[in-house]
Amino acid sequence: MTLNYENFESNDLIELARKGHKQAFSMLVKRHYGTVMYYLMGFGVKRSDAEDITQDAFINAFRKIDQFKTSGSFVGWLLRIARNQHIDKLRKEKKFDTSGSEFDLLNLPDDRTPEAQVVSDAMLDDLYAGLKPQEKVLLDLRIFQQMPFSEIAEHLGSSEGNARLVFHRLIVRLRQKFRS
Repeated sequence: MTLNYENFESNDLIELARKGHKQAFSMLVKRHYGTVMYYLMGFGVKRSDAEDITQDAFINAFRKIDQFKTSGSFVGWLLRIARNQHIDKLRKEKKFDTSGSEFDLLNLPDDRTPEAQVVSDAMLDDLYAGLKPQEKVLLDLRIFQQMPFSEIAEHLGSSEGNARLVFHRLIVRLRQKFRS
């Protein structure tokens, strides 16, 4: 009998993955792959490198699933693994400046009409223009991923209050930018 893992809560999938259910972990990958990818791309990682790092992060997460503490955020744990993978890759390549490329949303597959895609991509380019990589990540996690501030704070290594404050200031700044 095959289980339908799509209806399982993440914590249940984690417990099943700990017991060796590879399909349960595959469902976790399916649910969180995009979050990890866009998190890395928000720091200026090229899409192809982000794909490699994301894959390596999930491999490491699978190997170390027993080390995950269920009291914490699984997504936060994954993002820490991905961030560490990225840092390791930079060290190996002796590159420490991650501010290179822009957060590339143009390569994302979608089902919009070409005209709508051009308009919304131009709007996103305007939105992201001039933002720091960490601000792009914050915006993505809160608005597009609809992540709670408690998890965002964990990903960014700050307090929840600071994450809320930085987000509020960012929104105020973006409103002023688009009003002028």
